[in-house]
Amino acid sequence: MRSRFNRRRFIRIAAATASCGLAGVGAPAFATEPAAASWRGIAMGSLASIEVRHSDPARAKALLAAALEELQRLEAIMSLYRPQSALSTLNRDGILRDPPFDLVRVLTEAQRFGHLSAGRFDVTVQPLWTVYADHFLKPGADPKGPAADLIRKAAALVDYRAIAVDPDEIRFAHPGMQVTLNGIAQGYITDRIADLFRREGLEHALVDLGEIAAVGARDNGRPWTAGIENPMNRDMLLADVPLVDAALATSGGYGFRFDPAGHFHHLFDPATGACPQLYASVSVVAANATAADALATAANLLAPDALERMLRDAGAARALVIDAEGAKRWLAA
Repeated sequence: MRSRFNRRRFIRIAAATASCGLAGVGAPAFATEPAAASWRGIAMGSLASIEVRHSDPARAKALLAAALEELQRLEAIMSLYRPQSALSTLNRDGILRDPPFDLVRVLTEAQRFGHLSAGRFDVTVQPLWTVYADHFLKPGADPKGPAADLIRKAAALVDYRAIAVDPDEIRFAHPGMQVTLNGIAQGYITDRIADLFRREGLEHALVDLGEIAAVGARDNGRPWTAGIENPMNRDMLLADVPLVDAALATSGGYGFRFDPAGHFHHLFDPATGACPQLYASVSVVAANATAADALATAANLLAPDALERMLRDAGAARALVIDAEGAKRWLAA
């Protein structure tokens, strides 16, 4: 099992894009065709892509380069896997003075979605991840999962309300607390790149960092189209979703499983520390990727009626729920 959590969202771009080689963020590869430039690489541990369409190919390429610089900057702040990131420093020390603005902003948003989801979305679940990862990385790990007392102790540290977030300082209320931004950072960074494009007057772009944001439509006036994978068979698509100035995110326990049977995965109930089995996946369409990301994560713990209320309260558009048997159902806000 990989010790590093690769939180890949399960959305395929159905629209044709300019082809290019795979490259990391630090070594971008560009492919340019008339009025288009695109990049594919790795961001926040996931496969990622950005497509820019502009009447001037040189301008498209320059905007794409600026987007990759922004991606690098934000990943250096929010990555769990970089020891010197602001997030790693906060988790290590329990306090971060003079925090980067973007970390303050994303944690403030995380707390807002914690309230909107009645606590189902909680960025302080990292101690639970550690308990499960430590257990299943051991040879001969008990397939029944970690000991109940270990889960209980980790769950006692989970409370998004116990983070004091201020422009001058971020502080945990209890020793041992830790944050993961894996349920919101990809969406947040996606939005920041989309915002950059809009500030520069770009009207046609698609940003997929695991969550998808469409800037305008494709340059031919048709919507961008994203296909949602079947969690039971990832070679199949269950739905095509048109996007114009909108975002889409999908979350499901099948994205990372600690055990082959999938009884234990990366989504946790903040109250109990258990891994929910209510749905195979939930996809959310919203005005921005930050909201879609957080809401899709929280939705995995909510019955349909409560899920619809959360969507309405958050101003999201709709959600595609795929149940444990593979049946799909659209829920409206």
